[in-house]
Amino acid sequence: MTTGSDSTVQPDPKHLMEVLEFVAELGEVVASNTEMQPILDWIVVRTTAMLGADEGCIRLSDPGAAMSGGHTVIRKQREGVVSGSWPQVVAMSVEGYLARGRDALASPDLINDAEFSGLRSIETRVRSILAVPLRVDNRMTGVLAVTQATPGRRWNSGEIQLLSIVAGRSAGVIEQARLRAGEIERKRLAEERERMDRELATARDIQMSFVPSRVLAAGSWEIVGRVVPARQVGGDAFDYFLVDANRLGFAIADVSGKGVPAALLMSSVQASLRAFCDGRHRVSDAVRQINQSVARNASGKFITFFYGELDVVAGRLSFTNAGHNFPMLRRSDGSIEFLEDGGLPLGLFEGAEYAQGEVAFGPGDALLLYSDGVTEALDPFQRDFGDDRLIGLWKSLAGWTAPATIERILSEVQGFRGSAEQSDDITVVVLTARTAS
Repeated sequence: MTTGSDSTVQPDPKHLMEVLEFVAELGEVVASNTEMQPILDWIVVRTTAMLGADEGCIRLSDPGAAMSGGHTVIRKQREGVVSGSWPQVVAMSVEGYLARGRDALASPDLINDAEFSGLRSIETRVRSILAVPLRVDNRMTGVLAVTQATPGRRWNSGEIQLLSIVAGRSAGVIEQARLRAGEIERKRLAEERERMDRELATARDIQMSFVPSRVLAAGSWEIVGRVVPARQVGGDAFDYFLVDANRLGFAIADVSGKGVPAALLMSSVQASLRAFCDGRHRVSDAVRQINQSVARNASGKFITFFYGELDVVAGRLSFTNAGHNFPMLRRSDGSIEFLEDGGLPLGLFEGAEYAQGEVAFGPGDALLLYSDGVTEALDPFQRDFGDDRLIGLWKSLAGWTAPATIERILSEVQGFRGSAEQSDDITVVVLTARTAS
């Protein structure tokens, strides 16, 4: 049978002395522990010993959640007694009973108690049970219980009141410990976030050191690029360098995904680029070798990639496009050509082959390379910047220097995006004629 506490019954002198000792020791335990777990463990062990039970437990509700939601369960194992968690249905039944405003649950056999007929088929060590609510400001914050693994123990009024007094003294202490633990955890998480931000800032500085930061001049041409990560580190990159006295090599790449994993894979691509694009291989062969290297280490990711070499003497551009947004070659007459020849993105198939494109590149021509962070930039209404808008902008910038062109494109994208969050890395590279000094 179930019962509530009898407020007219006073604890016997032995129990009264135990309560006084409990309160005194609880203060010492709280003073000597900054973490919540040792306090809960001590309350359980002390309560179990005071009432001569097999097990004791504290179950705590999450603030703002139902009692059957998140909770803490504590068990202390001793010789001859097997400890473990309550079955969920038992926990919910006990908590639900006390949540209805009851002062205590005292049952000699929970499984055969008429109040809990739904537990008849449950196998559990929670047979004889004495449980009382933990309350703070008339709000139930948890349950304090002692149990026997065998049925038959009848909890007397003195024991019920003893556990109720202990619960009353413990509830506020536990709540304060929980609030303190929560504050400590929030502080720890804030410090961890600050540490990660510092490390990511360092990683971004390192990543940005791998991309050129200045205009590179080659013959009558100049090239410059910018990358704006959506996060502190990103998966976009570009590079340009002199292959030899007459050839300018340049590349742009975009790893699937963002953040640290994408940045790590991109650093591998950048190393392979400089290793294989050394002037001794055809452009298509160099890209094939880069793909083989990437495919062995991509771990399910892929990379869109474009590599080109401009012969500044012959005015000839050789290129291979590995699945990247088609670079826009703006002719001196304002017409636009797209550089499409190539093959699949890097990392998909180790044996992939790549076609090589060849186009004339003469005075008045200019080339725009960009990542999809430009055309897929979204405004607050979820409309994208789009290819047509970029084509029109690129046409309007004829005669602009490479640095000025990049600043204008990035400004236009930012203005279009407005208050919307940048959703992807943005990279722009421009190759155009040098202005007369």
